[in-house]
Amino acid sequence: MLERIEQIQGVGLLHDANGKPFKCHKATLIYSDNGRGKSTLASVLRSVATGDGSLITERVTLDGTQQPGVVMQFGSGHRVSFVNGAWSETRPELLVFDADFIEKNIHSGSVVNTEHRKNLLEFALGEQAVSARRLVDLATSDAQTSSDKVKQLITELSGHHTHVPLATFENLPEITEADAQIEALQKRITAANNIDSITKKPAPSTIPEPAFDLEGFFTLLQTSLEDVHEDAESVVRTHVTALGSAGAEGWLSQGLNFDDSVKCPYCGQGTTGNELIRAYRTYFNAAYTALKKKAQQISNEISTHLTPAVVTFAHGISTANALAAAWHDHVKVANFTFDQEAAESILEELKSLLQRLADRKKASPTDSVGLEHDKNTTQELWQLLMHMMREVNQEITAVATEIETFRGNLATENIKDLQAQILLLQLTKRRYSPEVVTLFSKLVDARIESDAAEKRKKAEREKLDALMKEILAKYEQSINDLLKKFGASFSIEKMDANFRGNAPRSEYGLKLRGKSISLDGGPPSFATALSEGDKRTLAFAFFVASTLADPKLSQRVVVIDDPMCSLDRNRRQHTKMVLKKIFSECDQLIVLAHDLYFIRNLRDKLTPKDGQTPVSVFQLQHAVGGYSDFAKIDVDMECKSEYYRHHHLLMDFVNGRSSDNNHVAKAIRPLLEGYLHRRFPGLIPRDLIFGQVIAFIKDEKAPNPVTFAQPLLEELQEINDYAGQFHHDTNPGNADTVAIVPSELRTFAERALNVVHKGAL
Repeated sequence: MLERIEQIQGVGLLHDANGKPFKCHKATLIYSDNGRGKSTLASVLRSVATGDGSLITERVTLDGTQQPGVVMQFGSGHRVSFVNGAWSETRPELLVFDADFIEKNIHSGSVVNTEHRKNLLEFALGEQAVSARRLVDLATSDAQTSSDKVKQLITELSGHHTHVPLATFENLPEITEADAQIEALQKRITAANNIDSITKKPAPSTIPEPAFDLEGFFTLLQTSLEDVHEDAESVVRTHVTALGSAGAEGWLSQGLNFDDSVKCPYCGQGTTGNELIRAYRTYFNAAYTALKKKAQQISNEISTHLTPAVVTFAHGISTANALAAAWHDHVKVANFTFDQEAAESILEELKSLLQRLADRKKASPTDSVGLEHDKNTTQELWQLLMHMMREVNQEITAVATEIETFRGNLATENIKDLQAQILLLQLTKRRYSPEVVTLFSKLVDARIESDAAEKRKKAEREKLDALMKEILAKYEQSINDLLKKFGASFSIEKMDANFRGNAPRSEYGLKLRGKSISLDGGPPSFATALSEGDKRTLAFAFFVASTLADPKLSQRVVVIDDPMCSLDRNRRQHTKMVLKKIFSECDQLIVLAHDLYFIRNLRDKLTPKDGQTPVSVFQLQHAVGGYSDFAKIDVDMECKSEYYRHHHLLMDFVNGRSSDNNHVAKAIRPLLEGYLHRRFPGLIPRDLIFGQVIAFIKDEKAPNPVTFAQPLLEELQEINDYAGQFHHDTNPGNADTVAIVPSELRTFAERALNVVHKGAL
């Protein structure tokens, strides 16, 4: 319970308000004229309830000398203070209904926005849903943190996967030889850009293999003449030698052309059976001559065709390697190798064998030379040599084929496609760089964590949603019951809650004359369908319904600021009944009002017959300097005053609740007279009429306090000039006949109330 509002300094008109003398009881009623700080006091109480220091610092006294400060005394003398912009502690047991409550939870300037709906839901759910809401907030915060972690990792990865989406980058397969492939593609691009010069480069070609007719060689070796005497050559040579002439063999050979095989062409003697003649015939026979010649030539062929064979082939390999090397940047080229030493060894062995056979043939042209074994051996050696050379030529052919294929493909190369392949390979390399692999590993973990957090968030929201629906269904019914008892012509409908946005918010509609009215859009709209009294009644019904449903109401201090504002008589009556119900169930009820008659009636309603539970009643009244201070008030005495009657008459007229224009016109002057006498008690003579009071104030000098009213003189005189025509003391005989223009009367009534409420222009 709030026991005392000990002191308020530097807050609005409460520049130095002392409340120590005024004890607050279970029911505390505080009266205040409009503009005397009632709403400021409500904001101070809201500030200590919520801990929102801005509600005080934003109301700092404009011309004051005091820093904002508040001291309150709660139960058992416990003090709570506001110093240096902060409360020593908060008192959440205070529930405050005031303009701030309406502005925050219901509507602002007849507009209901998302923030109103969110705050209203939070207020309506109360502590019943605090635990569930806390779990939702915690799960939401965790989900947001997890989501932010995922986003942060994605942001860190963004610089690594330009040109492709993250999912594509993440799923790229690893390529172990990416650098080699990139290098090959770059070479292809370079080649494609230099196609003319590249295609003109010669490719290696196969090296001619040595040819040697082994079959013919052995055929010659094994050739003999049946008609050739085996000693013919020896006999002839002996005879030629005996002749002793170098041309003897030629002479003998020519003579043989005249041999008829019967008699000697030289002497005519018979030649039959002559061995020498027979030798001549054999020696100088054409076949024999040819055989001898071939026997001589095969030795030369061995030397001519076989001796340079390996050297020539090896030189060809060098040339092929040089040509192939020129294509190294474009085609995979291996160095052609040839074991020249081994080849030469084989060749030497072959040549040696062949030479021996050739020499034997030369020596005996008519003999069959060379066995089958010799022939097989030479063929094996030759095939071995040929195999070595053909293997190299096959390699050369393969490279040449690859080069030709490259040449053919070069003309069809797509440079953009090659560049795209390089980009993909570079991305793949980056994807599997240690830094990126680590980031993706963290991202996988963060995604798992985020998914789990989202599931927890969803589960907690579903629990809260079920609880909200249960509470709001009851809340809607209790609000409509209150509206009905207030005599309202409208009700609320379809009350619900949702999670649109980051926090849950309420949803509801209005029903007026059987028509649904949305809080958004229109027409009809919330702004135009309800009067100001209806809107305040709706806000009050929201507050009351939540308050009465509060399971901790017995521990609450309920503060109501101006419950009668904009309410008609029927709603005023039920408001008192509602306040009595709240009073019976709460720890303390504090009501601030500008209607003294309402204060008196509520006091009487809340005072028990046994008088055991006193009701505190005091006021905020005008203080020195135009500020306000706490003060005593005799409610019963004040309610008998003509001043208050005139005040209510003008208020009702201005608010559209009175149509007796003549009474209103006649109440303006006495209201201002009463105001000045109350503002300067005992300082203005009682026997002066209003016009004389104006003159009195004008003539006074400082330090008389009435001089503080001199800034009002012009306004007071203009109001008197208008209002005086309705009084006989200033308009004898004609006062009751002056025509009254309602709009003009309203203007001057408002001006008079403005002087009373503000105390200044």
